[in-house]
Amino acid sequence: MQEYDKNSVAKMFDEKNYNREARVSDAIHDRINQLSFEKLKLSPTDILLDIGTGNGNNAISAAKYCSHVIGLDISKKSLETARERVSELELENITFAIGSFENPSEEMDIKSQGITKILVTYSLHHLPDTMKPAALKNLAGIFKGKGRLVLGDLMLFENPKAHIAEFNKVGYDGGESDFPATVEFLLKHLEALGAKCQVEKFHPLAGIIIADF
Repeated sequence: MQEYDKNSVAKMFDEKNYNREARVSDAIHDRINQLSFEKLKLSPTDILLDIGTGNGNNAISAAKYCSHVIGLDISKKSLETARERVSELELENITFAIGSFENPSEEMDIKSQGITKILVTYSLHHLPDTMKPAALKNLAGIFKGKGRLVLGDLMLFENPKAHIAEFNKVGYDGGESDFPATVEFLLKHLEALGAKCQVEKFHPLAGIIIADF
């Protein structure tokens, strides 16, 4: 198991031939992504933060349902692709910027944007557990009032050793660059921040947490 390094992860996503969804079964990834999106329950007044936005798929989908979407990623090349797509589609209510779980406001002041919903899909698991509590605290601190955080990701409902044959199915590399936490760990830290949480298990190694603040 290698240590987490943000620059190494960013480089991985910047590689021209790297597809961040290539290791993930379309059925698993797409279903978790779809359900996570639905759980946001977006309204025309919502301002959405899509962290780990990648090429902007979720941000683009959300643009027609809410007031504004901000997509953050650590990969400059992914953001370039996202901006090109938004330009082609002539969407005017999406903004992309460099930002991470450690520092969401790296390129723009996220806390001043009036965020009401946050979407995190298949990205938090790249942080080791030692960094996740601070990351969750950063996200919770973005809300000025009530807000909803939806986390759809690798998360351990059971011992992963019992499901080694299904690692590729859910997109888990066994600890090379993926560090999924247990569901109990995530709930403990979200609830400590004041969230009321709902959990939906999709696979023994993947699921969704809806956290309302």
